Amino acid sequence: MKWTLITHDYPPKRGGVARYLEALVKTCECIELEYLKKLPNRISLLWFVYNRMKRSEGIITSHVLPIGTMCWLASKIAKKPYVVILHGMDFDLACRSVWKRWLLRQILKRAKTIVTNTKALDLEVSTFTHRMDIEFVYPTVTDGFIESANFIQAKHDGSDNIRLLTVARLVERKGHMKVLELVKGDENLSYTIVGDGMMKPAILNFIKEHSLEDRVELLSAVPDRKLPDLYSKSDIFVMPTTKSEGDREGFGIVYIEAQLFGIPVIATSHPGVDEAIRDRETGYLIDGSQDELKMAIENLKNSEVRKRMGAAGSEFIKSSFMREKQFKKFYKILDCE
Repeated sequence: MKWTLITHDYPPKRGGVARYLEALVKTCECIELEYLKKLPNRISLLWFVYNRMKRSEGIITSHVLPIGTMCWLASKIAKKPYVVILHGMDFDLACRSVWKRWLLRQILKRAKTIVTNTKALDLEVSTFTHRMDIEFVYPTVTDGFIESANFIQAKHDGSDNIRLLTVARLVERKGHMKVLELVKGDENLSYTIVGDGMMKPAILNFIKEHSLEDRVELLSAVPDRKLPDLYSKSDIFVMPTTKSEGDREGFGIVYIEAQLFGIPVIATSHPGVDEAIRDRETGYLIDGSQDELKMAIENLKNSEVRKRMGAAGSEFIKSSFMREKQFKKFYKILDCE
């Protein structure tokens, strides 16, 4: 029998969790997918989880609430195990109330194994659960990006014009406005923003107010297949995030994507993010201040520095964040080697 992955977050949905789970299913033949396009009510969900649990080795879920709750309840009756995959935001959201924290602790205590997506989250969850057997499996770059990177890499010529790139949801904590402030004051900087979200009107207003239309472009609907071209045509990837209530940058897949294509990255040093970047080797981890952001960009205006960091970044990603290297760990985690 196979393990069953139950999720409502899977391609064609976009996002880090969907891509993480797709990589898991592609890698592990011992996993069968149950993709719920829409979550049913709690009673129906419990019945669904219970029936799938009876017919499989166990259940895997990356949604500690509510699917994890149903795994916890169903396992008491079916006497089958379940595995919880945790991402930083899911963990934070489940800790926001006394009731949810209690429920989260019960779910995680009974789980066969807990898998986190970074070492930093591993430590947080270990402290929360007092379990020392937690595993971590990093997110990885997609197979399509690997194939593209074999043919295209950033050029980093000696031009004075530096092309900045951010690929992210248009929300305040991603730091777009910090970058725009620097672009406004430096005519040698151009900036491509890829994404959509609630900050879009504010970003467009800023571009218009400061007459930046010739140096800043906002692309709201870019399919994944076109991202490699944007990465390779950029000089620096920059996303100086901040932590907000109920949301944080726990890793940042876009950082490893950019490095794959030979682009040095600038990021705010948060737990988890500092595992995706080697500070001063493949990019810069900054404190999030405008001064440090400006200094990092100034340092990377040197094309030789960009080439060196870009090459180191590409090698770092290829050696550490390949799908099979990371997700084959699940064979041991699930005892299906």
